[in-house]
Amino acid sequence: MSLHPIFNIKNGELYVENVRVMDLVEKYGTPLHVISSNRIKQKYGELYSASTEYWKNTLICYAYKANPTLAILKLLHGLGAGAEVVSAGELYAARLIGVKHDKIVFNGVSKSPSELSDAISVQVGLLNIESLTELKLINDIASKLNIQVNLGVRINFDVPVRTHRYISTGMKFHKFGLGVNEAFEAYKLALKSKRIRVRGIHVHIGSQILTVYPFVKASNNMVSFAEKLYETLKLRLDLIDLGGGLGIQYSLEDKTFSSQEYCKNVFPIITEKIGTIFDDESIIILEPGRYLVGDAGILLTRVNYVKQIGDIKWVLVDAGMNDLIRPALYDALHRIVVVNKFDLPSVERYSVSGPICESADVFVRDYPLPKVDIGDILAILDTGAYGISMSSQYNCRPRAPIVMVEGEDVKLIRRRETYADIFMCDLNYR
Repeated sequence: MSLHPIFNIKNGELYVENVRVMDLVEKYGTPLHVISSNRIKQKYGELYSASTEYWKNTLICYAYKANPTLAILKLLHGLGAGAEVVSAGELYAARLIGVKHDKIVFNGVSKSPSELSDAISVQVGLLNIESLTELKLINDIASKLNIQVNLGVRINFDVPVRTHRYISTGMKFHKFGLGVNEAFEAYKLALKSKRIRVRGIHVHIGSQILTVYPFVKASNNMVSFAEKLYETLKLRLDLIDLGGGLGIQYSLEDKTFSSQEYCKNVFPIITEKIGTIFDDESIIILEPGRYLVGDAGILLTRVNYVKQIGDIKWVLVDAGMNDLIRPALYDALHRIVVVNKFDLPSVERYSVSGPICESADVFVRDYPLPKVDIGDILAILDTGAYGISMSSQYNCRPRAPIVMVEGEDVKLIRRRETYADIFMCDLNYR
């Protein structure tokens, strides 16, 4: 195994940054999510430096859906990040940690009237619509509240991407955004409203994208559309929302690209039009989620049993699909390391599964590992995004705690749930 970005080796043992992994297990138990603070800082710094090299006014709005743990949100807020939210709950989190209203982008394909009221009341920096009906509803709410709305339109340019079909979002058969003709109509209608400032254009084509080309294509389409807006409606937009979707390396076979490569290829397409079809002081908005936190996290789990059925050797651990659903939902591959045997050669092939009563509760199948024994500790890698945020209490299993490591410091940032927590919202049945 090549050394993971958050790992170090000291005295023949595995460390996250400067903290011994087995010390974390001994203190906090398993299952346990571990987040590297410095890795998040590194990824944010790389993207910010690369983007501002090509345009002075760049706003990185972290996509809260990737991991909304408050300590992570505070860390990114402290670095200068805004918030990309897709629900009133995520908006609540952004306000809770002090994100300024003008650094919040509210997206979502099916926003409820109450969510729109919340977003409008807060006066978010950009509210991106995804239907003509939503536009009318926003206008009605804004008129009732006597508030002006900074509005953008999410456009579906039918851009294919090579990723899992569940996280591809930019083709014409997807539910997201407006088609080109409907989007143009939305801009025309929005310009007639006294309660709407038409400022933005938004495109998001999917997640875990490993090549730059789809972003280039989407950006070219965006520019062509904006040219039509300027030529026919004399509209110069100033909030250019490029969405997110930059992938990370889940497997050694994944060929990713750097933030520098992304900005070098995408930003000039936009910036050469600033001052003509786009406003002179335009802001380019990026919405990374997984890219910032994905490889900053691991999930630690203890081996309960090892058994064989037919030709399959099963390693049964105490974490399950309630802790990390990506393998069950997406057939996603997460690399696995035996923490206490990380330096031993892989001599067996195992299927690693959890305790959930579902046959889908399998992290990997036929996976090479050193000889595994009861009590060994496995680290499931790259779980910082869509681990805790998609976790559940299925089978009445309390959600795992999260610790954040920075250098030699360790902070418990989310406690382990109790059985009482599982039922705390239930009403007395008697």
